[in-house]
Amino acid sequence: MAKPTSRLPRVTLADQVRDYIVLEIAQGRMAPGTPLRELDIAELLGTSQTPVREAFRELAALGLLESRIHVGTRVRDVAEQDLVDAVPVRSALEGVAGRLAAPLLHGQAGEVRAAFDAMLAIAGTGDRLAYANSSTQFHRSIIRAAQNESLLRAWNALGIEVMTIMSMASSDIPLAEAAQSHRVILEALVSGDAVLSERALSQHVSGYLPGRADSARVPGV
Repeated sequence: MAKPTSRLPRVTLADQVRDYIVLEIAQGRMAPGTPLRELDIAELLGTSQTPVREAFRELAALGLLESRIHVGTRVRDVAEQDLVDAVPVRSALEGVAGRLAAPLLHGQAGEVRAAFDAMLAIAGTGDRLAYANSSTQFHRSIIRAAQNESLLRAWNALGIEVMTIMSMASSDIPLAEAAQSHRVILEALVSGDAVLSERALSQHVSGYLPGRADSARVPGV
């Protein structure tokens, strides 16, 4: 039986810069239209301009920033609907991942279990940004375990890290509750039941709509 061997990706300086900017936007400290300069961000975070430039490119590709000649880079006005629209797409992709990964992970879901344990530990610290990153790694470990490069590319294109950080920054759901909501996914994958795993992941993601307090009781992060 095949066993996934891929490691979770390390966090780079560009990732850290990206996460900082996303959190600032999500919490309203960088309002739509706010101009951003690479040098200013680099000096603020104590880094070179190279990782800032990489973060700017990624966030522009995800639609959070916009760059124009002779104008520079600014925070784009991102509507809540942009995040809401991504939910059914992500739900479908992760459902497929669960169906493909379950037979491969049957009794061997060590990497997914480790990611789940990390989520629980980080939830106890109350650090919502760190939790958002650990949640992303949990879901990515399942996507990668499915061993389907087309699926991985499609999932990455949604900008899950950004979606998760934006969601967590605007939600007041207890992190411990958010982390525990992933247990049913882990148990389904360990059981090797493809149908159950597909349903668990699809429902987990589709049950969450960013920025809506009434739906945040079933977190998708």
